[in-house]
Amino acid sequence: MLTLKQNQPQQLTLDHYLWRCVEKPAVNATLEMTAAGLAVSFTVEESQPLITATVQQEPMLMVCQDSAVELFLAFADTKEQANAQDFKPYIEKCLYLNIEINAAGICYAKHGHSRKNRVAFTPEQIQSLGISAQIEAAKWQVHFTVPRQLITSLCGYDAFAHVFALNLYKISETPEHEHYVAFNPIAEPKPNFHLPQYFALTQVLPE
Repeated sequence: MLTLKQNQPQQLTLDHYLWRCVEKPAVNATLEMTAAGLAVSFTVEESQPLITATVQQEPMLMVCQDSAVELFLAFADTKEQANAQDFKPYIEKCLYLNIEINAAGICYAKHGHSRKNRVAFTPEQIQSLGISAQIEAAKWQVHFTVPRQLITSLCGYDAFAHVFALNLYKISETPEHEHYVAFNPIAEPKPNFHLPQYFALTQVLPE
């Protein structure tokens, strides 16, 4: 169980290099649960990150081809299921979100119960994340916040107040730079981040 304390940043290291990794960038993240929502920061030690998507547009571009970081969240369909001791997220049996952002701050985000037929975030929902990105000489950073109000509207209850699950990733699917880095390991033979059963169960504790 990953435990976060309210209003206290927690640093995490993404150190599971999976499948085919032509490159192995060092990746760290910081999570902080606040009254507003889940604040997320990524720091990637990578010079000259691949950026082809430079403008947020509709339909959204697949930024996983670029150098991108990703937050996946999974929530029980009801708060009663979230509070059950045997809660474990599985595809088709929970709501999950993928928020993918390249080094230029361009976002691809969807939600649903399966990998197919998912609902894209609206431009207003993407804007509500408050994404910022900075590129320096040998590293780049992304910061954003997943609003509590957004999660409550999608789940029908204050899901951040109950047990949920998450995983953090760094990716580029372009063959010359291909890599897959994860916070929580994935025991599958082929690249696939859309597997909530491998997410880390997460609970937020009072200060």
